[in-house]
Amino acid sequence: MTKYILAIDSSGSSLSVALSENNLIRAEKFLNISNQHSVNLLPALDSMMQEIEKSYDDLSAVAVTVGPGSFTGIRIGVSTANTMAYGLNIPVIGISALEALAFPYRNQKDIILAVFDARGGRLYGAFFQQGKRLTEDQQFVDQDLPELVKTQFLNQDFQEKLLIQESKAIEKKQDSKQNSFAEQSITILGDGFQMAKTLLSELDLKLTPRESVLTKQDYISASSIGHLAWEKLEINFRLSEEGYLEPVKPNYCVVTQAERNLTKKKK
Repeated sequence: MTKYILAIDSSGSSLSVALSENNLIRAEKFLNISNQHSVNLLPALDSMMQEIEKSYDDLSAVAVTVGPGSFTGIRIGVSTANTMAYGLNIPVIGISALEALAFPYRNQKDIILAVFDARGGRLYGAFFQQGKRLTEDQQFVDQDLPELVKTQFLNQDFQEKLLIQESKAIEKKQDSKQNSFAEQSITILGDGFQMAKTLLSELDLKLTPRESVLTKQDYISASSIGHLAWEKLEINFRLSEEGYLEPVKPNYCVVTQAERNLTKKKK
């Protein structure tokens, strides 16, 4: 049975929508017009659907980034997706904005650090490698990012775990070299890459060279959201059969100062 998934991202400064047919992207629109999502989202959806001659009634599911990112942008995307899914009685699927950003690099061996500028010296970020999460989405303030790398990735227990995982992955390639976290290349993506690069510069890490300006790789593509949503439908095929069950909720990843202080006391 043909499945059409409508994908929406309005979690950051850019806006992207796409329509996939059985995991094949049929159409995509991308706008980078400084958070004017409340004005541009519905017209972008309508024009895309008209251009490929599809009706909203053809949809099997709606997928949307739930954050982290811009509070206003997330609310616009999530509320639009929830309302549409409810009206059409189809499932709505929430996707991490950071996971969507890292998706195009899931077949590369590099460790991916996806980071968004949360303003006020803060970052939202997560580490991935070959499509798997190394950390959860979280907010970084001050020295939180380098501290996480030092305590979670550069400690002996993690290094041994990483080497065991690599040994299993390359057991048929005897000439392959096993690398610790510090020896692997780290690619930083997202509009927070400059801040993340500065924070990590004092650590002995191999950061992949890249342009000093924002490029397409630093913005979310709705096609990535469509692929991730398709995978979720494949794993839980009943989702598309049960229709609308419940709304997705935003994930703002906000940590208050009181919560940060409590965490520090527990360490």
